[in-house]
Amino acid sequence: MKKKHSLTLLALGLMLSLNANAAFINGSFETPRFTPGTADWTLYSDSTEGIGWKTTATDHQIELWSDNFQGVAAYDGAQFAELNANQVSTLYQDVAGIAANSILDFHFAHRGRLGADTMQLDIVDLGADNLFGGGDDTTLFSNQYSDDNTAWGFYTSDGLAPIVALGNTLRFSYISIAAAGGNPAVGNFIDAADFGVGVNDPSPVPVPAAFWLFGSALAGLGVFGKRRTA
Repeated sequence: MKKKHSLTLLALGLMLSLNANAAFINGSFETPRFTPGTADWTLYSDSTEGIGWKTTATDHQIELWSDNFQGVAAYDGAQFAELNANQVSTLYQDVAGIAANSILDFHFAHRGRLGADTMQLDIVDLGADNLFGGGDDTTLFSNQYSDDNTAWGFYTSDGLAPIVALGNTLRFSYISIAAAGGNPAVGNFIDAADFGVGVNDPSPVPVPAAFWLFGSALAGLGVFGKRRTA
């Protein structure tokens, strides 16, 4: 029975991995997690383990807020990010391994801090050299979003023209455009971000037929183990 249980767990793990969007990291900015009662906001280096994001800011600082700090509730989870940390800058992730001709999806929440703030979402194929600004980049999507400080706006790629991957590394970027109050260190809250293939689809990712063949083989091994035990 122990062997059968282990095989069942293996099959379940493989199935979960097939349904996971593992390319995008820390979309709701829950890592690093604040220690309750010790901090309401914190600056982290973009090299911090688990943070997942990079910034174009020259000081490499990313600003995270805790839920309900200054009356702003996180859209998702217990933390969110302020795009303008110490500078007007861009938060981005580079995502590799998405096959050419895949249809890309995204979603995210955006909110102003002192009033109406504006940011831009860019999705850029980095070309054969997989380097940003290498001369062969292709912008697959670009759009600006504005929200005031009374509520989060939530945006998805649903209903838009298909965003088609070219097969190279992709850069997913939030770019600070404008912030109320004129302070470069204030504005543009971001939360609940995700990007990849099928991220807006609530149904499970179709499981390849090969998996079910493998699952049948595991089931056979389980039965065999049971008969030997008996």
